[in-house]
Amino acid sequence: NLLSYQYDGAKKEIVYVGKQGDHLNRVFKKNFPNSTVIIESRSEDKSKLIIRVTSPTDPSTFYFYDLNLNKIEMLSYNYQKVDIEKLSDMVPVSYPARDGLKISGYLSIPNDSNGKNMPTIIMPHGGPLERDSWEFNYWTQFLTGQGYAVLQMNYRGSTGYGDDFMRKGYHEWGRKMLEDINDGAKWMINEGYADPDRMCIVGASYGGYAALQAIVKDQSLYKCSVAFAPVTDMNREFRYLSTTYIESKEWSYNEASPSNNIDNINVPVLMVHGDLDLNVDVKISRSFAKNMKKAGKNIKYIELENEDHYLRGQEYRIMFLNEMGQFLREHL
Repeated sequence: NLLSYQYDGAKKEIVYVGKQGDHLNRVFKKNFPNSTVIIESRSEDKSKLIIRVTSPTDPSTFYFYDLNLNKIEMLSYNYQKVDIEKLSDMVPVSYPARDGLKISGYLSIPNDSNGKNMPTIIMPHGGPLERDSWEFNYWTQFLTGQGYAVLQMNYRGSTGYGDDFMRKGYHEWGRKMLEDINDGAKWMINEGYADPDRMCIVGASYGGYAALQAIVKDQSLYKCSVAFAPVTDMNREFRYLSTTYIESKEWSYNEASPSNNIDNINVPVLMVHGDLDLNVDVKISRSFAKNMKKAGKNIKYIELENEDHYLRGQEYRIMFLNEMGQFLREHL
């Protein structure tokens, strides 16, 4: 039987169904009005629950809920060393792309900021058939904690906005998806949020690709780039794959690959890649870093031993954040 369903609107919503579900929806809305509540475990008779409550400012708090006694008791929480008072909310925003398409996303502003003329991070998500959601994101919170505004946009091709919006990303990997990202950077400037002289682009996987190629598309916007596990050479990355939704008759892999456009990357780059990555070949990053250095470009390349595409290791996560923090302080 269906117990619940989930959807992403401006915020992540979980709706529990049935008579008990109606009761749970009321209880959760009353007790946790600005959070997402996830049932992690149920007793066999469904009268006792372990629930996880989360939001952009709550990395996850776990509770025991006894429906018979109508009693909710906190058990534990994630990221116990984090000062949650310093975490920043994610505000749903939208802006028009240059062709008029509405692009939705989230703006996170440091708690101690007036929200104007801020050093800014543009942070497109990976995938690209994914999306950013209203939820705790440790990259975002690290960056706002360092004093940066962060814009995360769901460019065309992102999921969660219907099939038509997703299909608008077909054949636009190297063109309109990047334009949507750059249009978000321009929107941040035009709205007065961003200091145009202190803007960097940061991303992983496709987001890492965009962190390099968006600079090629528009060299006026960014002062630096941070790319984790990026696709840099589309010819090499996709030569054994059937990717009919990626390629286009209107642009070539050479045009859309950072590796073929090194001359147009004229800002400092921090690139990090795990040597066990099964999604994006680390050898391509090694080659890209070598060619960047050969061309006299400013790049710092870090390879993580025994790490994959998803930066799972806690030690490496901390190291990466420290490296990114230092890099941003130097160049913004």
